[in-house]
Amino acid sequence: MRLHYRLAIGDAIKLVALGDDTLNLRKNDFCILRCPRHEDYGRVLAVGPIPEGLETNDLAEVKRQATLVDQGKAHENRVRSKGLHRTADELIRQHNLPMRLRSTHLTFDRALLILVYTAPGRVDFRALLKDLNKALSVRVELRQIGPRDQAAMVGGLGSCGRELCCSSFLTNFVSINIKMAKLQGVSLNPSNIIGACGRLKCCLEYEYDGYRMLLRNLPRVGSRCECQGCGGKVIDINPLQQSVRVVLDDDRVVTVPLDEVTISAP
Repeated sequence: MRLHYRLAIGDAIKLVALGDDTLNLRKNDFCILRCPRHEDYGRVLAVGPIPEGLETNDLAEVKRQATLVDQGKAHENRVRSKGLHRTADELIRQHNLPMRLRSTHLTFDRALLILVYTAPGRVDFRALLKDLNKALSVRVELRQIGPRDQAAMVGGLGSCGRELCCSSFLTNFVSINIKMAKLQGVSLNPSNIIGACGRLKCCLEYEYDGYRMLLRNLPRVGSRCECQGCGGKVIDINPLQQSVRVVLDDDRVVTVPLDEVTISAP
């Protein structure tokens, strides 16, 4: 049986691969994988069935679990990549490009050097790439990452007091928008909704589907209704308690369960 693997390669690279279930790999195990043009070493983040509709033609292949000898070679590559990082960083400064080198990864077979960088926009690095290939004597690939990936690399504590989700357990990022915060009634104060990366917090997505389900049967604020034998208007709703707050026509303000409220036809 074929399985779907999420892997961490180096400090800043995550990818998906396929492999047989006979490998018996678990989370945090190290493995050797075959990519289209090189061989690499990675750590397992998650293992599961292959998602429906996933295009598998160009995915990497997990070959085997890493041995102690493999781990020793991977350590040597990490040490070597530090020297290559310094050389690449100096060349970037010489070319005066608006980019910052964040991580350098030398693949397991030493056939490819992956330079991970951040930049405010697109960077024309064609001239730099030529000099890098010449100076480092290895094929070089430049990859740009965003603020979320950078935060995952650096790590830290969130406003909740716990380790950042992106650096502790998240294996991929979903699209987050301000609608998620509004629907959950979260204050739009930047300190409440902006994460360490400067983008909307990933945790705004965790309970979004649950709130959407809870809000299905609740009336809109401003709707006319009847409860306790009197007409009124909905002024607030509580999705978690499935209750509504109503100002009655006799000026009373009451909070009642949803099943005790009759919504008037518009």
